[in-house]
Amino acid sequence: MIFLQKCSKTDIPAAAQMMCTVYAEPPWSEKWQLDRAEKRITAFLSGDYRRGYALILERDPIGYLFGRIDLTAKSDIFYVDEIFVHPRYQRKGSGSMAMVQLAQELKKEGISRIELHTISEDISFYEKNGFVKSSYRYLEKKI
Repeated sequence: MIFLQKCSKTDIPAAAQMMCTVYAEPPWSEKWQLDRAEKRITAFLSGDYRRGYALILERDPIGYLFGRIDLTAKSDIFYVDEIFVHPRYQRKGSGSMAMVQLAQELKKEGISRIELHTISEDISFYEKNGFVKSSYRYLEKKI
């Protein structure tokens, strides 16, 4: 059974190391430098409405989830900035268990929705976990 444990700054080195490991694998095949990954994780944990969770199996972190609470006119939502699971634990239900626990945790706080964006290769994971495409479109502009 996976459970979520809130992250603190002491989790940054381990989370950054795991992020480098996970994203070196397909479909991303990204070569993250450790110091840059540490800066990214630090940014995820900086601010009043930011949250980070370690995905714990027994006593060991096997993944991480980072996001933020977004205050809107109608309700509060949680935006998932990043979720990653160590390759040894992928496709074994770990990410799904984490998303269920995240929803339960957020619901207690009155947060009514989880949002995220992802690469097309990951869409089936999110659809299996109850996510649907929204009317919003993700846009980008190179500068």
